[in-house]
Amino acid sequence: MKRKGMAIVIVLVFSTALLALAGMYISSSRNATPINSRLLERVQMDFLGQGITQLALLKFKQLPSEFYYAYNFSVRDKRIATPDPWEKYLLGPLQGSRTSPFALDYHTNCRVLGQTKYKIDAIEFEVIIEGNGMKRSIKKTINSTRVKN
Repeated sequence: MKRKGMAIVIVLVFSTALLALAGMYISSSRNATPINSRLLERVQMDFLGQGITQLALLKFKQLPSEFYYAYNFSVRDKRIATPDPWEKYLLGPLQGSRTSPFALDYHTNCRVLGQTKYKIDAIEFEVIIEGNGMKRSIKKTINSTRVKN
């Protein structure tokens, strides 16, 4: 006779334990949601930076001589503090901003790492993207052979 209500007690204990585990799982998943949204924003910024570096490489491949002239004018002659060779020869600067889906600003820097002995240059393009409390820097380096025509 003493065992007649024991099944209900066991079911209530297991139900309470499962309810506590479910509550802990729900609270931990709520805390993880903001991290995932920031990850999406970082990935979007990285893709934008990769696209801008590809655009810079295409501009360089199209007009390499003009790039070198503009770079020499702006950097080696020390005429301006921050080099932006894309402003010369109507290429347009690789800088700007956007507002959707979140506001950000971007600009490019470039460096020519000359190796005059071998007539080869390493050209480094860097895109800096700032927005929504984050800053990302994407770098791409290519090798270029200088040939006199």
